[in-house]
Amino acid sequence: MRAIIKNIGEDYFISSLPTSYQKVQPVKNRGLLPSIRVNAEVGVWQKLPVYLESNSFFYLHDFLNEGPLVLSTYSPAWEKYGVNHLERLSKAFSSISKLGANMLVISTEQFKNIVHTVQDYGLEFNIVQDLNNKISEALGVYSEFEPVWDRIAGISEDVPFPATFVISRNRYIVYDYVDKDFEYAVSEKEIERAVKIALK
Repeated sequence: MRAIIKNIGEDYFISSLPTSYQKVQPVKNRGLLPSIRVNAEVGVWQKLPVYLESNSFFYLHDFLNEGPLVLSTYSPAWEKYGVNHLERLSKAFSSISKLGANMLVISTEQFKNIVHTVQDYGLEFNIVQDLNNKISEALGVYSEFEPVWDRIAGISEDVPFPATFVISRNRYIVYDYVDKDFEYAVSEKEIERAVKIALK
């Protein structure tokens, strides 16, 4: 596991943002993954492609050189829903990694807490810090004009909506799941099916 316990500078840089800031507008199936730059210093990298291991930053689409990418949001403020979400992602990861796909979870936690989350839940996939929701905003699942706390009782923090995307090697999104009502965590079976589609 590669984890650099050092937090320097900005967490990430976004080079592409949604055109509308009024409501969440998730990237959709058949759309292209936005160009998003990530600071590698604030992530726990357990399955990082060799060609990215020495980089201090990279773009999300850099993961796609080796196969499809499952991209998902997470926040501990989601409480039980969040725990269920992580469990389902863990089940999905054990299947999709055998197919040649990778997974990256975007977390609202501080990096030091991400390290504990990985250990506490025995997670084996990559997680990166997104404290200010900039990555989630670029994916269209966070907007200050449509806050989760205004929709879901019990959440008082600025967090993204639960979302999972599967991206093919040519940067096309082949699966999108956004649960704005926090009713059903993403299905690991659906993720696996989407990865198989992305491999075609």
